[in-house]
Amino acid sequence: MGYLGNLLAILPRYRGADLIIAHGDSLLLPLLGKPLIRVVHGSGLREALSAKSALRFFHQSGVYCLELLTAISQKGCVGVSANTARDNPFIRRVIPNGVDLSLFSGSLSAKTVEPSLLFVGALGGRKRGRFLLECFAQTILPRFPAARLKLVVSPPGPPVRGVEYYVGVSASGLAAMYQSAWVYASPSSYEGFGLPYVEAMASGTPVVATPNPGSQEVLDGGRYGMLVVDGDFGNTVCALLADQAARARWTGLGLERAKQYSLEVMLDRYEALMHELCA
Repeated sequence: MGYLGNLLAILPRYRGADLIIAHGDSLLLPLLGKPLIRVVHGSGLREALSAKSALRFFHQSGVYCLELLTAISQKGCVGVSANTARDNPFIRRVIPNGVDLSLFSGSLSAKTVEPSLLFVGALGGRKRGRFLLECFAQTILPRFPAARLKLVVSPPGPPVRGVEYYVGVSASGLAAMYQSAWVYASPSSYEGFGLPYVEAMASGTPVVATPNPGSQEVLDGGRYGMLVVDGDFGNTVCALLADQAARARWTGLGLERAKQYSLEVMLDRYEALMHELCA
C-alpha cells in the first residue's frame, strides 16, 4: 500500500496514546505530535533487487526511498537486523525480532516417525516455496518415499504426493509444527531478518536455508544452520534426514542461538527506547 499507507496511518485516533509504534509507512505520523518508533523489517532496496517483475522492482525502489526519508527524519527509527541498517545508514538502532521461548521450545519426543520437513512463507516471490516443492518431488521423495512436507502458505499450492498445505495456523499450532519437523527448509532469496529461522531453532529443529542477508545474519554465516546454494539444496536436506547425529548437533547449536533472540530481551530494549523518546 506504499504511498497510500502514509495517508491511512494518520486516520486512527491516537489522542490517548503516549507513543506510536509503526510497522509501515510513517512519514506523516510525526505531524500528530506523538513520540514515534518506526520499525523497519527489511530493505526496499533488497526487495527491489530480488524482484521477479519490473512493476515490483519500481514499487520496492520507491519504498526504499521512503525508508531512507523516514530514517533521516525520525530518530526513533529501528532496524530489525544489522543488514537492514547497512542498507539504510540513517537507521540509528538495531533491535532484532524476538521469539517467545516459552511457546517455541524444543521437544524431541514431538518429532514425527517419518522424515518430515516444514516451510513457512509463500510459494512465489522471494520465499520460493515452489522451488522447495520441486526439490521435494525430484530429489527428496525418491530417497525417502515416506517423507512429508508441510507448507504454511496462502493460497495452497498444487497437489503433490507427501505434501500438506496449511492456512491460518495459530501460534500454538505453528509451534507444534516446528517441534514435530525433522528439518526446517527455506530456499528464500531475501529475508530482512527471517523470523522462521529463529522459531525453528528455538523449537529444536535444524535449519537448511539458502544464503541471503537474513539467513547469513541469524545463522551466523552457517555456524548455527546449514547454508547451501540451489544446486545442493535437495541433496543437503537428504543428507540431514539420513543422519540423526548431525540433526542432534545442529539442534543443540540452534537452541543456543535462539536464546540470543529471546522476546523478553527485545522487549526490554524497546521499553528503554520508549522511555528515552517520551522523556
